[in-house]
Amino acid sequence: MTDEQLAAMHRLLAEYQRKLAKEAVLDIVQQYHADLAQRLVDEAIQIPRRTAILERLHERERRLQNVLDF
Repeated sequence: MTDEQLAAMHRLLAEYQRKLAKEAVLDIVQQYHADLAQRLVDEAIQIPRRTAILERLHERERRLQNVLDF
């Protein structure tokens, strides 16, 4: 699964949670779904950033390993 697909899935789930929040009768249930929707959106935003960080860490490990191999 690509980063774009994963982020899109998070956004889709967030939209679904927002819909549930609008349909909920109890305030606590509305707040739960609204909070979960916001967390999913926040995660979707962080996915590309985390992937970039992970790629930089892997590159640093490869460079360090090359230095140690010499």
